[in-house]
Amino acid sequence: MIPRTEQATSTGRDFGGWAWLLLAIYITIYDALAMRSGKHSTMSAAFYTFSSSKLGRPSLIIFWFYLTSHLFRWIPKRYDLFRRWFG
Repeated sequence: MIPRTEQATSTGRDFGGWAWLLLAIYITIYDALAMRSGKHSTMSAAFYTFSSSKLGRPSLIIFWFYLTSHLFRWIPKRYDLFRRWFG
């Protein structure tokens, strides 16, 4: 069962949980098809390549820290751009 978010329980909709599930399924299927065909780079390989570059590593660290802080709601709403713009 997909956990209900605080916003989903107030509106009766649970799109966020389904979106995370579909994203995980998409990445798994894409990587499996890319490995099987051998013609395309997997998303995992692209992530590794990006994280190994001089510009990619710090960019990824900053974005990952912000995303984690956003998802765990460590950032107050007035400073969280995602929550201010979309929520």
